[in-house]
Amino acid sequence: MFTLSKGDCEHCSRTFHYQLWQAGFGDFSYAYCDSCGTLAVFNFSNQKLNALPALSETHRAIDAAWEPHLAPCGCGGRFRKGAAPRCVHCNSILSPEYAASYIERNSTERLRGWHWQNNWNADYCLAIEDPHEPGTLRQVTDPILEAVPAPGKKPGNVHLGRDG
Repeated sequence: MFTLSKGDCEHCSRTFHYQLWQAGFGDFSYAYCDSCGTLAVFNFSNQKLNALPALSETHRAIDAAWEPHLAPCGCGGRFRKGAAPRCVHCNSILSPEYAASYIERNSTERLRGWHWQNNWNADYCLAIEDPHEPGTLRQVTDPILEAVPAPGKKPGNVHLGRDG
């Protein structure tokens, strides 16, 4: 079981629960779905990441060069650089500046002078609880399309595709 903090949407004023994750501590990079705001994390222990273009910075939001290599979100949207978490009630994009009010209030690190980064692309990311499945976060791990040999190509020449 995990501990959830409470936030609220600046658009519809409804509350939701979330977890704040530090990408460096978890050894991952991340992206949000551009349609529903689901968080995708990419664990650096996964060997499939070796087939993807090198990131300009690790432990942050992904580079746009990864986007074509990612499976779509379950909602049909795409995991993209620059996408943001969304309210699970009204689907509006959450403002990182507004989120600072509840993220900092809920953080024990604020007592040591810690402040929220005020963006959705640096070290910290937000995983929001699915209100239809309490106790479940709107999060997926490593949604990477499989590398498969291109038709008519020798093994070793691979392209990223969906067929297995």
